[in-house]
Amino acid sequence: MANVMAENIVIRPAVRTDCAEIFRLIKELAEFEKMPNKVKITQETLEKDGFESTPPMWKAFVAEVKEQDETKDDLLVGRLVGLASYFMSYHTFSGYRMFLEQLYVTQSFQNKFNLEQRLYETVTKAGVELNCAQIDWFCLSWNPARNFYEKLGAINITEKEDWNVYRLDKDTMLQISSK
Repeated sequence: MANVMAENIVIRPAVRTDCAEIFRLIKELAEFEKMPNKVKITQETLEKDGFESTPPMWKAFVAEVKEQDETKDDLLVGRLVGLASYFMSYHTFSGYRMFLEQLYVTQSFQNKFNLEQRLYETVTKAGVELNCAQIDWFCLSWNPARNFYEKLGAINITEKEDWNVYRLDKDTMLQISSK
């Protein structure tokens, strides 16, 4: 991270050519969350779902290291160091909403340059501009990011509203649908 300064990191909407770097960040996050084998998606699927489907199945904001003024660190220039990916959904109680799929900053940039908060605020602003009633997301119980979210106004509905989250995996879906 030599010579990188806050003004050299820009938050911007993701574009198709970011998908290789986004895929790298997704795999990094899976490692951090102790789930490296859970990543089943491919870079090609990301590209198709985000940039060929109408409407896009997902969108994202990324934190990118831009060119340095005095000394150029070619290993970092153009590299994505943060990701906030999301998709739109509908809640029958409150209406149009955003689901924040992941907010992640690569380890060497965590807690530096205020990137986590900059990504969080950018996604929140997008939610307001899209007239969303709410933004929802999951966070593992042991993840220290819970404190960050709560300091910035997020409500832990697991504790407050006593919700449980359920999932059907692909095999179970196929089994149920074949009956």
